[in-house]
Amino acid sequence: DDATGDAASGRIKKRKVSIFLAYVGKGYQGFQRNPGAVTVEDELERAIVAAGGISADNAGDFSKVGWTRAARTDKGVSAVGQSIALRMMLEHPTDNRDVITRVNEKLPIGFEMFGYTRVTGGFNAKTMCDRRRYEYVIPTCAFDPKQCRPRAEVEAEAEFARFDENDAAGGDADGAAPFVFDEALRDRVQNVLRNYCGTHNFHNYTVRVSPDDPAAMRYILSFDCSMPFVVNGVEFVRTTVVGQSFMLHQIRKLIGMMLGVVRGAWREEDQIFALNTKESCQAPMAPELGLFLCECIYHAYNTRFGETHEPLSLDKYKDKVEAFKTTHIYPHMSQTEKEESTMQNWIRMLPVKQVRASVEAARKKDGGKWEEVFRTKAKASKKASNKRKAAEKAAGEAPDEAAEKPVPTTDGANEKETPDVEENAEPTTCAETPVAPPPPPKAVASPDPPPSPTVDV
Repeated sequence: DDATGDAASGRIKKRKVSIFLAYVGKGYQGFQRNPGAVTVEDELERAIVAAGGISADNAGDFSKVGWTRAARTDKGVSAVGQSIALRMMLEHPTDNRDVITRVNEKLPIGFEMFGYTRVTGGFNAKTMCDRRRYEYVIPTCAFDPKQCRPRAEVEAEAEFARFDENDAAGGDADGAAPFVFDEALRDRVQNVLRNYCGTHNFHNYTVRVSPDDPAAMRYILSFDCSMPFVVNGVEFVRTTVVGQSFMLHQIRKLIGMMLGVVRGAWREEDQIFALNTKESCQAPMAPELGLFLCECIYHAYNTRFGETHEPLSLDKYKDKVEAFKTTHIYPHMSQTEKEESTMQNWIRMLPVKQVRASVEAARKKDGGKWEEVFRTKAKASKKASNKRKAAEKAAGEAPDEAAEKPVPTTDGANEKETPDVEENAEPTTCAETPVAPPPPPKAVASPDPPPSPTVDV
């Protein structure tokens, strides 16, 4: 524990704590403090200072209280499992209420701190976070090929229908059944999402990152899609991705590319090509509205310090998390989609021709080298899979009962640099997908993760 003084001085001690919290990102220019911008961290610090958790002398300088954050969510992105750490005064000279109660009283609507956990003095919320879980919630109309089309197409079709003598008045012109997001479509979406699983060079799925930059190598453990659910009359599906870390706009670009594949705007092979080439391709970026941080996971920290410190886990706040989603996150998304048609307008403006042209140009420059990269990944994946199965058989375990191993990370040099992954880490991969040589290729997960950089979603 770090202290500002002792009992004789009358000053209140500061304790190193980790805090799980939730917020609605609308109206904020990201989570991390940025001079001249309205950020979530500024709002949090103001509330903690007002509640007596940070002294006025230390306000405005995060280094004085050892403030760190697990993820730096982007403009408009929400969270229900964000994690911060700091040295905070838990007691108050005149208010005997819990510090979390006092802070929540000072926070605006759409913010909530769930609770704190005492941690080690050297704890860092970012570098000790093994993985992050995000959700991206998508209106099911985004998958309906008859909806969200460019206005010019719709108007041309309406004009043609006016002169169609066989057009039945008041009925569906082609007699097609209404669109339903069924299990078959869910499986299709899930298969496309799982192409992202494993270790890949995601330089085409972020911005301003060179294909030769080690930071472009990222490891995704799983990417799944739910069946539909309804919020205030709007039907959504929930996509959930778990990875060590994510780059700026990465998840939004992964979703954007997937939507184009499922809608038939471009091919699944184009999506996989962009994961295996060093040439640049255009990937559309889905709106920020549907994205939120679900959980920051600390497996390695809990394993190492579990005997001396309380484990860090969002599970103990499960009821509060679900209540926040139901009260704030999902209603915000459904109401905004109703009022602004955010996803529908985005799909109408999809740059289909530009994406196709950029992929074709990249293929010509690549000259087929991406296929060798793909085959190398396939061999490594098959070898690792066989090794795992042999180990499971020797241990008398079924393949689907193998326990997921944590992927620990070590401290980075500074906030902007990337933390390293332990050399002996052996993370699990997504559900195995049959591998065949291209074209068309299938999803392949590489066996070992790359160094785990910072989170800039």
